[in-house]
Amino acid sequence: MEQGKRQRTYKPEFKRRAVERMRVGESPTELALELGVERKVLYRWKAAVETGRGFPGKGHPLAAAGVAVPTRDSVERIQELETLVGRLTLENRFFEGALQSIEELRQAKSVSSSGASSPKSKR
Repeated sequence: MEQGKRQRTYKPEFKRRAVERMRVGESPTELALELGVERKVLYRWKAAVETGRGFPGKGHPLAAAGVAVPTRDSVERIQELETLVGRLTLENRFFEGALQSIEELRQAKSVSSSGASSPKSKR
């Protein structure tokens, strides 16, 4: 910390609201400027909420708000499931593309085979 600057302390509710604003898609850069907090501090607060650690000395901010507090196991399970959903989404897109290609090939074959065919040769 630079000499002459005092470290500010923020109430857990302030931190919780900042984290919720990040979660709903607000830009961390703009949020940091608006709140007068460094971006890395916002990410530290977010990590504390997501891992269930809470904020030092004040308990978990979500528990104070009456919200179920995520446990480390539940956070890990959510990450595992999100990874699975991502993988399955990629596989699904691959198979949809493959099926579309097969359908296009079938249509092209049926058009070419039902069109003009060459006359049979005489022997």
